[in-house]
Amino acid sequence: MSNIRLRFSLMLCAMLAGLALAGTACADTTPPALAAQLNHAVAPALMQQLLRASTAGLRITQRPAVSYIKAIQGPALGKPPVLLYIGADFCPYCAAQRWGLALALLRFGQLSGVRYMLSSPTDVYANTATFTFQFARFSSPYLRFQAIETANRANQRLMPMTAQAKQVFGAFDVPPYVRFAYGIPFVYLDGAYLLTQPMISPASLQGMDWQQIATQLAAPRSALFAQMMPQVNAFSAAICRVDGNRPTRVCAAPGVMAANAGLADLEGILQPHH
Repeated sequence: MSNIRLRFSLMLCAMLAGLALAGTACADTTPPALAAQLNHAVAPALMQQLLRASTAGLRITQRPAVSYIKAIQGPALGKPPVLLYIGADFCPYCAAQRWGLALALLRFGQLSGVRYMLSSPTDVYANTATFTFQFARFSSPYLRFQAIETANRANQRLMPMTAQAKQVFGAFDVPPYVRFAYGIPFVYLDGAYLLTQPMISPASLQGMDWQQIATQLAAPRSALFAQMMPQVNAFSAAICRVDGNRPTRVCAAPGVMAANAGLADLEGILQPHH
């Protein structure tokens, strides 16, 4: 997804700032109860709920109707394989993407250090409930997670890109790999795959807080579970391809095996080059 749209909405707010319209069009409409949670550590119970949801999703053999995974031939970032995420706290599309990434990461290791976050209150899909990966820690023998949140919720500079991340972002966050140049979120799986769009639209998360989203994701009969899990399984299959198909409980699970078989059918994805 492109950040061009995000930039346009922020520019619109700036233009309106000189007009009487600014107070209504760009006011911070964050509900106080949600604002009070911002930047606090995510409750362990909610993380456990996401882990249960992720585990339940392994049994879903439905393939995604559209694959957002693209095979590439880029530089590997290290060993174990590196999952690079570049986003920003204000970005609603990043907000949606983090849910799917968290569900996938929980299958391959232990994710901690995530904090409650909302997307910008003055952009499209305002106040989308999400996490920030600014302080995230991920422990796994199979995969390394590198997260860079480039800006905070107010679109102020936050985390700088490493030289390696900047090089990859400049080379692969451009057409023909993605539709628009230098958009976020950017998800790069160790030179083998790109995740070109969020696994779920932020529109599907509107009107829900963190607990409500987690509850829906943990309910196998919910619409959110049905939308999200085929995409998470497909991305998990891509991770399995680059990490030597480990762990077996994930890579040999029915949902991941079905998604793995369907990757080539959906996007013509080739086996990774390394």
